Amino acid sequence: MKILYRYIGIEVLKAVTLTTSLFIFIILMDRASFIAETVLGQGVGFLDFLSVLIKTVPSFLGIVIPISFVISVLITFIQMGSSNELVALKSCGISIKDISKPVIVLGLLFSLLSFLSLMFIAPKSNVEVKKEITQLLKKKITMNITPKKFSSNFPGVTFYVEKIYPEKGYILNFMVSIQKKLQLITIFGEKGVLRTKGDSVFLDIFNGNAQVIDWKKPEGLKFLSFKSYTVELYKFSKKEQFKAKKYKTLFQLIEDGSIESRAEIIKRLSLSLAPLIVGLLAFSVAVSLPRGAVGTGVTLGLLIVVIYYVIYTVSKKLAVKTGVPILAFTPDLVFGLITVPLYLRTIKEKLQIEIGGRW
Repeated sequence: MKILYRYIGIEVLKAVTLTTSLFIFIILMDRASFIAETVLGQGVGFLDFLSVLIKTVPSFLGIVIPISFVISVLITFIQMGSSNELVALKSCGISIKDISKPVIVLGLLFSLLSFLSLMFIAPKSNVEVKKEITQLLKKKITMNITPKKFSSNFPGVTFYVEKIYPEKGYILNFMVSIQKKLQLITIFGEKGVLRTKGDSVFLDIFNGNAQVIDWKKPEGLKFLSFKSYTVELYKFSKKEQFKAKKYKTLFQLIEDGSIESRAEIIKRLSLSLAPLIVGLLAFSVAVSLPRGAVGTGVTLGLLIVVIYYVIYTVSKKLAVKTGVPILAFTPDLVFGLITVPLYLRTIKEKLQIEIGGRW
């Protein structure tokens, strides 16, 4: 029996490795396109770009792992059914219950891995990515400014630039709008130089004019003309604040204690259990399909994944909106109620899905 368990485990792991690599590649290509448009060509080197890209991988592993495992279980057992391996095992007196044991063990292992990724690894990855992008922003402060488009690379600051020289930090024929607490400053200039000093970002303006409006006294609109003028655009916080939930680990969310934090904990816990719960559902479907029903199996697998993630997304929003954090556990509850009876029928060999096969 150990040989059988080892064989099934290896086959599933091979499929998991392949599907995980494929999903990571697809997601990285999507993110690479966005990051490349943002930083490459703006004075940021390829190695810096690659560093940011690689650091994003742990941030989505917690989502990729459940999908990869579910699809891998489907692929493995549909292939075993197509090659009559399942029939051969049954003829040797090996039950479906015995065949499912490696799936349960691997489901538990991947659930644990997903739990660690979602609760600890992904938040730390998000923090590191944000820190690196902030450092790049300090070094190459023009990288979010797009010529002939309105761009906002600092809170409360909007640029419109005709021409830009990223390597030197020069901008030509530009407008910048600076929204402060009680003032709105709109500046037009022929030439500007963006530079950093310490934790502050400055804009040196040459041959320009400005309109300054005080919101308490809007009738006192001021018009200024100047040959040179320097304005502080932004001041980086000496200590980065990571208030968004995606930056917080399990212990930080527990310490926070808000409804949003509790909903986030339950949401992550729910997703981390998906490999076990949805994996067993995938197993039940795969071994119940007729021989050769590959297309049907893949379609059902994708349908299972899509339905799970739709419920997962909606339930988290409902949990926060209604103030009932446990609602974030809805996808696992729904799929658990479907999986348990189907699995019990499967191990008793009472479940047969008579569609899409060849004989």
